[in-house]
Amino acid sequence: MTSPLPRWTRRAALLTLGLAAAITAQAQTKPPVRIVVGFAAGGGVDTMARILAEGMGQALGQTFVVENRPGAGGLIAAQVLKAAPADGNTLMLTNDHTVAILPHTLKNPGFDTARDFAPVAVVSDQIVFALATHPGTGITQLKDIGAWARQNPGQANFGVPAPGSMPEFAVGLLAKGLQVDATPAAYRGGSPLVMDLSAGQIPFGVTSTFELMPFAKTGKVRLLAVSGSARQADLPDVPTFAELGIQGLELANVAGLYAPAGTPPAVIARYSEAVRATLSSAKTRERLQALGATPNYGGPDALAQRMQRISDAWGPVIRQSGYQPQ
Repeated sequence: MTSPLPRWTRRAALLTLGLAAAITAQAQTKPPVRIVVGFAAGGGVDTMARILAEGMGQALGQTFVVENRPGAGGLIAAQVLKAAPADGNTLMLTNDHTVAILPHTLKNPGFDTARDFAPVAVVSDQIVFALATHPGTGITQLKDIGAWARQNPGQANFGVPAPGSMPEFAVGLLAKGLQVDATPAAYRGGSPLVMDLSAGQIPFGVTSTFELMPFAKTGKVRLLAVSGSARQADLPDVPTFAELGIQGLELANVAGLYAPAGTPPAVIARYSEAVRATLSSAKTRERLQALGATPNYGGPDALAQRMQRISDAWGPVIRQSGYQPQ
């Protein structure tokens, strides 16, 4: 027969169980950390945020939830982050459009990236966008656009996902490089643009590869070129703009995680390390790569430097385009 546990052992066991229960209860009552996303559910940034929330939750043993605040190219989400307490309970995942481009296209965005936000981590690089055409144009190469535009005067309309977006300014670079009279046509998002492009309502479109890929695979649109410094791994036959002589579109898109300015450094370091751990997972990397994103962890300093580089590169392009800040 087994002898009963000594009294001190039983007491220690009870204390241990009590401590575990207290920790569990504390974790259950602790408010979830929200990751604010400035784009609609189902899009590339939203899907990335949900993958990140799952991974960070597992790494830190707490709950992370995604809160969509779509509108104005991420402006609404940025203002939500600025107004949030710097207590570690609110983060924002965004691409560089919100924090590096909007300050050049809006007179008063209502936030200053360097002053109001604390960088946490670089999450991924991504090919910014691709140029596609409807098969009905008969165009198979970028260089064909010039002849088509001359044969169809006034019809070289290029759909872009939003006014004041990178694709809109890319159209200006394309017009200059191809010597055509190209007109950007702004939509309210990439999805309606691609729907019109695939239906032949507009001859050209410039938007993210994430949105174009499903239609390219079924032959409803034809990809002519991608931005970035190298061809996309899952689109090895589609050349970059640089290969075709169009310069200025080499920088990759950056997705980064931010906290409100003033968030304690220890909290920033904790979340940054959780991002690093999440991106080290082979499963997570596969899921992000399926979005056309390349997992590429970087710490707070790396995120600040990458976004500043993008701002410095696109600022002159935007000014030279004649675009008037709204």
